[in-house]
Amino acid sequence: MNIQKKLTILAIGAGLLAAAAPLLAHHSFAAEFDSSKPVMLQGKFTKMDWVNPHSWIHMETVNKDTGKVETWDIETGPPNTLYRNGWRKDAIKEGEEILVSGTLAKNGSNTVNARSVRTPDGRTLLAGSSEGNIK
Repeated sequence: MNIQKKLTILAIGAGLLAAAAPLLAHHSFAAEFDSSKPVMLQGKFTKMDWVNPHSWIHMETVNKDTGKVETWDIETGPPNTLYRNGWRKDAIKEGEEILVSGTLAKNGSNTVNARSVRTPDGRTLLAGSSEGNIK
């Protein structure tokens, strides 16, 4: 086999691996979250990352046992799903009090998969959870 054919095969293989990488990075709900551990978090919204394949809400809560402030990362659906569920980039403003209904991560970190978010004005926004949406 000549060098040009080898390089072509190598380039095709590298392209296929690069195309498959996002699939490897994505995960199932059951791989990361424990559906037997529902949680309700109330606290201050700090920021939102509107990214694929999952957007992220970041918030601070006060731990009732220790009185210390904790930072939580809340996984939601992708931006398109959130938009179709009524979300807008200005739906929640920094510092506003929100209530998140979701499921805890299996690894014990301060990570949650959100089902819904209640805003200060009383709206409930569905978060596009891969576990299912409940109000």
